[in-house]
Amino acid sequence: MKLYSHIKILLCFVLAVFPLQQAHAISVGDKAPQIIGRTTQGELFALSRSAKKPKVVNFFWVQCVPCKKEIPLLAKKEQQHSTVEFIVVHAEANPNTENNYDIDAVEKFINTLSGSPSNVVLGSPRLKELYGIKGFPHSVLLSADNTIEKVLVGFNKNTIAQLESWLKKQ
Repeated sequence: MKLYSHIKILLCFVLAVFPLQQAHAISVGDKAPQIIGRTTQGELFALSRSAKKPKVVNFFWVQCVPCKKEIPLLAKKEQQHSTVEFIVVHAEANPNTENNYDIDAVEKFINTLSGSPSNVVLGSPRLKELYGIKGFPHSVLLSADNTIEKVLVGFNKNTIAQLESWLKKQ
């Protein structure tokens, strides 16, 4: 009987604590989690120190086929909307290196595109957890104070329309 009581107590403890250990999914209205990384030019990037203007933060992976179409579109939007900062962040680990990313693979990927936004950041795979990224591409639209206004998952007509609608309001 004593063992049963201990198991019951342990089970109650696990059920009470486990939800606290789950990653908090970001939501509209939350402050965006910090992004720290290096740009492809080797400069330090920190979201908290970026321009005080609305932002499109796009997370990509070098093996993401839709990303190859979306990133050049974002480059065009960057040229059309100078009041918005566009940031593309590589956020997937390279299984072939000990590093979180492979700068050569990212640069090669970017160079094969017809264009990319001026801010290309080598981020950490930890960003996937912080931003609740299940797949790529994944974009987060931020206000000037880095509050999340919209999350766009995937690259399709619907997400393009939502992006364009948001950009018109900026």
